[in-house]
Amino acid sequence: MSQYVAGVDLGGTNIAAILMDATGRTRGWMTWPTEASGGPDRVIERIIALIKFTMEQNGITEQQLLGIGLGVPGLVNSQEGKSVFSPNLPGWRDIPVAEMVGRGCGVPVIIDNDVRMAAWGEKLLGAGRGWEDVICLTLGTGIGSGIFIQGKMFKGRDESAGEIGHVTVEKDGPRCNCGNFGCLEMYASGRGIARQARETLEQGGSSLLLELAGGDASSITAATVCRAAIQGDPLARQVMEKTALYLGIALAGLANILNPQRIVLGGGVMGAGELLLEPVRRVVRERAMPLNREVEIVAAELGERAGAIGAAALARQEFILGEGRTKWIW
Repeated sequence: MSQYVAGVDLGGTNIAAILMDATGRTRGWMTWPTEASGGPDRVIERIIALIKFTMEQNGITEQQLLGIGLGVPGLVNSQEGKSVFSPNLPGWRDIPVAEMVGRGCGVPVIIDNDVRMAAWGEKLLGAGRGWEDVICLTLGTGIGSGIFIQGKMFKGRDESAGEIGHVTVEKDGPRCNCGNFGCLEMYASGRGIARQARETLEQGGSSLLLELAGGDASSITAATVCRAAIQGDPLARQVMEKTALYLGIALAGLANILNPQRIVLGGGVMGAGELLLEPVRRVVRERAMPLNREVEIVAAELGERAGAIGAAALARQEFILGEGRTKWIW
């Protein structure tokens, strides 16, 4: 009888689930709306139902499921299996997610922050595969990272390591939601890129950006900026160059501190591809110490499925391979 684990990526808008067998092959990718406004109990109910529905649709029995990996946004206590606080999920404070999902599905559950789960996906099955010292960044609405040192995830004292989005890159920059000023997130996240584009437009000049946004500057997103830049729009390219500068400064600092073999960049912002990657590499070569200048900086490979795949891959290590990298819960 084949053995499986499930990987779940919980987001404020959608829940994604995927199944993985003992060999690491995936099947059954599915997404459902989160219905976060219904509160923690409703969301947990949705997670359990989605896992069971995905199994049913793929002909997998309860006896074949050995465990679940779950990525949760915000602060988590992975050892206790709790979601400490998630700003995009109303009412989520100290929720024993692992226990609740585990009881609903009848198997053990491990949890971690959603960005770290995506990093696990890239480390084990994506662009970080085969490397021991890797930093995986997610450049989305915000910016987070998973840091691997000698093959092990580094979480820090309170599991809050990797908040590169809140590294200061401009001392007099705009105020960030965290309360600091000039954070990397204000320049290189999806929101930061869109903000820069709108502010640059307000200074005057024509741009393809307005046309792509239907004439409404408030509708400009990072994706709009990427599309305009790819089409050669000077203003959009100016914004992307500034984004690359600040991201490169932050990565050069990381390279000097951690001396990684590879830095993997994922998330929606990476729709820009080489338009962002190449200037970032240039800035790192200019600003990092000589031994760190040639760190490989590459695009992630797993796309939007990285979080669920990472959660499943970690669960596979725990519950099928028995490698025991993380204390399992329930």
